[in-house]
Amino acid sequence: MDEYKKSPTSPAIGPLEHAGTQVRMARRTSFSSAHLYSQPAFSEAQNRETFGRCFTPHGHGHNYVLEAFFDGPIQDAHGMLVNLIDIDQVLKAVVDPLDHQHLNFDIAYFKDKIPTTEIIAQYCFRELLARLNASFANVPISLCKVRLYELDDLFVEYSE
Repeated sequence: MDEYKKSPTSPAIGPLEHAGTQVRMARRTSFSSAHLYSQPAFSEAQNRETFGRCFTPHGHGHNYVLEAFFDGPIQDAHGMLVNLIDIDQVLKAVVDPLDHQHLNFDIAYFKDKIPTTEIIAQYCFRELLARLNASFANVPISLCKVRLYELDDLFVEYSE
């Protein structure tokens, strides 16, 4: 009986007439992090002029929203691009290390970078791509872009 239900052409579920159709899927997750803007090569006055209120000794925090966009064909076996449970695990692996951390002080990648929204988006894209390639090596899915919201009216899209 199980084999009968799993078959994409079985009368129980009918043929998957959209199998192979290209789709784009987006998934959203969130994390909270602190950061500060400071360019070591700048004087204190240059840092204040360039970064304004974002140049402080302790930084400030945001509730970030990360959207990841995936492209690929609808799979014959289940009628989806990819199982959301699997995508959620990959997204969790990317954002959990950032959640409730001070990016400048706690995340090695940002020790020598200014964690602007642009740089954080780039980091998330590259981390997600590496995990996607490792977890979905046999699935024809690709990461199209990420969109990172720092505020409701400020976001960055990043792709390679």
